Amino acid sequence: MKLKEIKLLKETPLPDDWDKSVYSPNVSFAKRLRYAKERAKTLGTGSSRVAFEIPYEGRMTVLKIAKNRKGMAQNEVEAKLMSDYYLQGLQIVIPMIDYDEKNSMPTWIHMEKAEKMTLPKFRQFTGGGDFDNLVSYALEVSGKAGMLQGITNPDDFQIDPELEFVSDFHDLVATYHGAIEFADMRQKSNWGIYKGNPVIIDVGLSSDVYIEYYAKNRKW
Repeated sequence: MKLKEIKLLKETPLPDDWDKSVYSPNVSFAKRLRYAKERAKTLGTGSSRVAFEIPYEGRMTVLKIAKNRKGMAQNEVEAKLMSDYYLQGLQIVIPMIDYDEKNSMPTWIHMEKAEKMTLPKFRQFTGGGDFDNLVSYALEVSGKAGMLQGITNPDDFQIDPELEFVSDFHDLVATYHGAIEFADMRQKSNWGIYKGNPVIIDVGLSSDVYIEYYAKNRKW
């Protein structure tokens, strides 16, 4: 599937008052990040990307900017997945607004912003289980339990399979295993609340990206 194979929304390349040339090819990662830090609030920093809060059409949204090639690879994976109609239909991931098309891989990706997830809220959507319980349950019933270490005892899942969210997450695991590394979903930090529903806020780590940039411990 090519990027932009499915056009989600009207293209909105970065805030209107930003210098777009800073995000053109051949500009350093450090310069792109420095420019954003001077103009937007930093929400979070990882080994590959920095998330910034920016206003868009009267609401706050999130702009993820790559720190290195690893971050660009994750932006590319995320943009491809977010352009998938089936995944959009599950309504279990935070919606994408736009992404960088000027570079060979996206230097940035623009997302909606989710509210913070809490464990009590999460348990309401699963029937009592926590983040690890949900992932373990979905992998078990999808026949993918061998993908993760530390699977809990099935008797301890505390998951209600009749709940819509649980069913949707099971569908996600069954359909996108390999395309998405579900180990990340065991952490509260990868979940949020959007329009009253639980959503995954980062799907940029695919199995290929993990093997290429993490498992080999390469430095970029």
